[in-house]
Amino acid sequence: MAELLWRTRGGPPGATGVVPLVLGDRPAVALPWVHAETARTAAAADSAALVLSDPRLTGSAWEPLVAAGRFQLLEDGDGSVFTESLLDQELRKHPPSRALADSHLLRREHWWYLPRLILVLDVDRVLPVARREGPADVVLAVDDDALHVATVRVADWSSPELDLRGPVPDAAGPAVLAGQELSVPDVERWTVHTTTGYHAGGRLSDVRPAATRELEPVPGLLARIRRQRALERGCVAALRAAGHA
Repeated sequence: MAELLWRTRGGPPGATGVVPLVLGDRPAVALPWVHAETARTAAAADSAALVLSDPRLTGSAWEPLVAAGRFQLLEDGDGSVFTESLLDQELRKHPPSRALADSHLLRREHWWYLPRLILVLDVDRVLPVARREGPADVVLAVDDDALHVATVRVADWSSPELDLRGPVPDAAGPAVLAGQELSVPDVERWTVHTTTGYHAGGRLSDVRPAATRELEPVPGLLARIRRQRALERGCVAALRAAGHA
């Protein structure tokens, strides 16, 4: 899994967890339409980054990195681009997608899952980044009129000001700490958490903590059904609003 980061106006960088894909020879992510606002906001940013620093679910040749640049947004309203070029990648990397799109029958039944908002990164630079070693490690993004990214460790999450350990950027400004907890290898449970504040000198002040940093509990059958129905309703509503359904 990876983090998608982007600059915002007058606030900390935006952040979310994504499944990293490749479209042609460029990094990409393909968000379901329920995440239309996130996709359009990231595409409008003048600077963004895709961060791969989590070694879980990676191969032996994997190396952590940050790909920085700007995103182009492709509104794949009928799902043709996603199905032809990206679906096989997602099925390999994101097991929950198999329950919705691993056969032609499932794809007809869950037609709303195939249309995607595809963000394709025009890469300006690729930078090394430290790999995360555990739940105390998160991705730090600082905005000082440019986007600076690093992997850091939080010494004490309960402190009103967070001391960050590691090679922190020499930058001061609004910042976000983004982390992910996921169940391996099924990825049925996936918690993305963001903590925002102001970074300077390896410390985050004015901290606004995430609602939770814990991995969500194992869902029961009813919770699984409700989650899928909520995803379907959100995707269908966004597709209709955009004139695609």
